[in-house]
Amino acid sequence: MKSSETVVCLRGRLVEEFYDESGVVTEYIELRPNGPVVAVNIPIGQWHTVRVLESGTVIMEVKDGPYELIGPEGILG
Repeated sequence: MKSSETVVCLRGRLVEEFYDESGVVTEYIELRPNGPVVAVNIPIGQWHTVRVLESGTVIMEVKDGPYELIGPEGILG
């Protein structure tokens, strides 16, 4: 991936999980609109996923450029 991303929780609750290249969770951050963390920036090349904790959760995701898959190495699994 060739862009960083910012994820903002607009409604509900979610966890942004960060992985290493082996697929092991290295960090997780809970986001909620009125909580201590509302948004998180994900740097270029950081493996991550979103785990929704409440039905009806809404996020806004902003990227600093188009999503471009680098190649097969850009897919974890």
